Amino acid sequence: MPRVSLKTWNCFGAAQTIRAFLFSKEPPDPRRFELRAIREQVESVDIVCLQELFVPRAEGFFDRLAHPFKHRVPNGSTLWPLTFGGSGLGIASRFPIVTQTFRTFSPPSVLSERFARKGLLHARIALPGDGAPQLDVITTHMQSGYDVAAERVRERQIRELRAFADQVGAVDRPLIVCGDLNIDGLLGARDREYATLAQALSGFEDVGASDDRPTFHPHPDVNPLAHRFEAGSPKQRIDYVFYRPAVTDMLRVQGSRLALDAPFHEEGAAVTFASDHFAIRVDLEVAESISERASLSKSELLSVAIADQPPAGTPLMQTPTPKP
Repeated sequence: MPRVSLKTWNCFGAAQTIRAFLFSKEPPDPRRFELRAIREQVESVDIVCLQELFVPRAEGFFDRLAHPFKHRVPNGSTLWPLTFGGSGLGIASRFPIVTQTFRTFSPPSVLSERFARKGLLHARIALPGDGAPQLDVITTHMQSGYDVAAERVRERQIRELRAFADQVGAVDRPLIVCGDLNIDGLLGARDREYATLAQALSGFEDVGASDDRPTFHPHPDVNPLAHRFEAGSPKQRIDYVFYRPAVTDMLRVQGSRLALDAPFHEEGAAVTFASDHFAIRVDLEVAESISERASLSKSELLSVAIADQPPAGTPLMQTPTPKP
């Protein structure tokens, strides 16, 4: 059966100091974006969603990916509102991008993100195969920060994310929402901001919830690059893939795992990590009965889908029991 793979990754492609922002325009360990091993891992999937494509080296990395279909939100300054960067978002695909849409979050933001144009990037992708569905993909990078002001911004952005998903999605197309949401979803934190996120994305499956593995882990023995800039921060699961199947259930999640979570090095060069975040890879499979369903009318497809649905009240987003 045909398979589709997707990866979401915050590539840490932003300047982290005033000097770097004003002069070099370089991210930390800039040679990361020149390592063939990292590029090959990113290119190993069908669809790639990247965040933090702010500096030229990160933009060039994205533009050189082998995927023939790409869309990246442009960076650049604006006078009103006063901004010095875009959203840092990009989607690359082996399959045709039928349409794309970008929407900025409503102001205000806080911290340095007041001077960026963060938002939501959507691509509708034509999957291969007779009768295969089109797939809607949304990627985003929400407000960072741990204080109340940042939480309030994220609360507003969650509402805008759901409204955008409802606008670009449809019941007869599967929909993926992914990216760096800056909300901790580890099991011990799910009674806080994550509860608001889960409620807003009702009907979606949090694909990484059962694994409960951190995607941001700034311990010097786990990710020294993350530790260099946030040594005092806790480990968190802040990168996500949320999946809502079509009512016809033609595309199903087969599994997920962390990626780009090990050190990289080349001969004569120091060891580095791909980013301060780990990536998430998700594998999906086109349903076995797709060839039969492709010949049905839309009303017949909906009838089949209703018959396949779980009983009313069955949650799609499941919270695992604590691990011993």
